[in-house]
Amino acid sequence: MNALKRILRFEDEHANLDEAAFQIARIEYPTLVVPEWLAELDRHAEEMRRRMGGSFRLTAQQYLFGELGIAGNEADYYNPRNSCLNHVLEARTGIPITICVLYMELGRRLGVAVDGIGAPGHFLLRLEEDGDTYYLDPYHQGQIKEDVERELDPRYLVAASKRSIVIRMLNNLRLIYLQRQAWRKANAVLDLLLEADPVDADVLRQRAATLAATQRFHAAAADLDRYLELRPLDPDGEELKNQIARLHRMHAHKN
Repeated sequence: MNALKRILRFEDEHANLDEAAFQIARIEYPTLVVPEWLAELDRHAEEMRRRMGGSFRLTAQQYLFGELGIAGNEADYYNPRNSCLNHVLEARTGIPITICVLYMELGRRLGVAVDGIGAPGHFLLRLEEDGDTYYLDPYHQGQIKEDVERELDPRYLVAASKRSIVIRMLNNLRLIYLQRQAWRKANAVLDLLLEADPVDADVLRQRAATLAATQRFHAAAADLDRYLELRPLDPDGEELKNQIARLHRMHAHKN
């Protein structure tokens, strides 16, 4: 079982987050070879190791945001490639959570623990170094956020689990693919979200729509049946039952 599914199914904190992130990226880049990109991360970590004096934070600041020029993609924020770790490495741009994952995984390679902080709307990092605690915003070139502990509800200051990070990445892609009507890619994302929570009724209903849009009518009907089992009092229940009947007719006609 790959790292992504271990994290989603079992909250396996020993599975590597970078590997899981590259496996998510394969939805957008089906031919992506994960070991090659893991080796690319290793290479960047070694470059940082050679530059390190005493401070990982300062080395990362100079190398990632100075030499490599990694920055947030303000011009094309909702491009699905921004959610792909390989794209961040190649194009030097991304969204907050993917840039944070890059920073965290380079830290891990260098023996530095960096926590992800799942702030609403904008993912951040927390790094403890030389007795000081820094909250960093890698989307804005590693800017230090001075007032995070005063501004954020304390529940958001708990280190994000790997599972919560990958689910957040998947939910970003879910929104984008559904809005773009990229049904097969949306379906792949929804499949993974159901690995994390097989009884998420909303995800089942959305997956039924993607299955119907790609003419997998029998599977779509099965998802709607399961949805109604989970939500028997849904006010759309009668319409959904009609949809299920139509899907069965379409499946029979197709065959």
